[in-house]
Amino acid sequence: MLLLARNRRRKTQTQLAAESGVAQAAISRIENGTRDALSLEEIQAIARVLRFPVSFFYEQEPHYRIPLSLHGAAFRKRASVSAKEQHAVVALANHFALQFRRLLDAIDIEPQYPLLQFEVLSNKSSVSEHALAVSSPNEAAQKVRASWQLGDGPMTNLVQYVEATGVLVVEGDFGETDVDGLTLRPPGMRPIVLLNRNRPADRKRFSLAHEYGHVVLHPFPYDAMEKEANEFAAELLMPRAGIIPDLAQVITIPRLGRLKQKWRVAMSALIYRAKTLGTISDEAATNLYKIMNMHGYRKREPIEFDIAPDAGKLASQLVALHLSDLGYSLEELAAALRTEPEEFAEMHGLLAPSTSAAGKSKPKLQLVVNRD
Repeated sequence: MLLLARNRRRKTQTQLAAESGVAQAAISRIENGTRDALSLEEIQAIARVLRFPVSFFYEQEPHYRIPLSLHGAAFRKRASVSAKEQHAVVALANHFALQFRRLLDAIDIEPQYPLLQFEVLSNKSSVSEHALAVSSPNEAAQKVRASWQLGDGPMTNLVQYVEATGVLVVEGDFGETDVDGLTLRPPGMRPIVLLNRNRPADRKRFSLAHEYGHVVLHPFPYDAMEKEANEFAAELLMPRAGIIPDLAQVITIPRLGRLKQKWRVAMSALIYRAKTLGTISDEAATNLYKIMNMHGYRKREPIEFDIAPDAGKLASQLVALHLSDLGYSLEELAAALRTEPEEFAEMHGLLAPSTSAAGKSKPKLQLVVNRD
């Protein structure tokens, strides 16, 4: 837990040692498992510097790290992201995992839709017992949409459909880290998808679709997984049968803006989808990208075409049930989850009013308080 807390605060062992007065050698041995424990005084000093309760450092929650492993993180990262920044984001995901494991001890989730598992056959002649064989990520996305009883049109709120399969979706503050999202698969729990809170709504939607592709396609990492997750995401959000009529017409920047609001994906994603589906040539796509770049739209698409963010409910409902039905105060719940109250409130958006869309029927889960 010391390593998780240190990575969470983006501190090196040298920095922590200097600020806490605890020898770096002792910190290193604890993190490497070659020393049994620190003294209470040492833990208290470290807790003050890292802003965690002393109780946090006595937890036994596993820490899922990079590189990827069977139960680790399917991690979207760029080569320019430093190891310190990568570790900080993974530590944030681990912090959420620790909290959700305890929140779920008292509450049963009854998903509305199954969490399907697929394997792309490619060079394999068979698949594992609990997976469905598919010829491509596109076929997997089509089967997911069918299980959600969707046609080929735009999807209104991807977060709520993903949550309705029991997957936990949360947003976190990644700071300046240039990472879109990651997925953790803690043993004995449903997967957790963590998204970068600081991204535009359209980019978060594609990131969630990408990460959900990892959830349903990739029990372990391999070379083609990022490409497959992107293909899955494109078909999930912009199904071929539904979007080709829109992309077969002459595509201009204003038209891309209107299609963005309809399909709730980035204008750049629509250009790439049109090129992939063959409704425009590579040259036409390049020209559209050049126009967008000339107007600065590759960095920030026009505000007038912005879409409202998808609104999730599952994580906030877990917290709300503890605060209401189970009678915890915010301070008591934060203490039970080994987190300072202010940080717990920030992580779960308790300082801002929640919003929900009215109108159509939405996918949902049934949360049942387990009072045994």
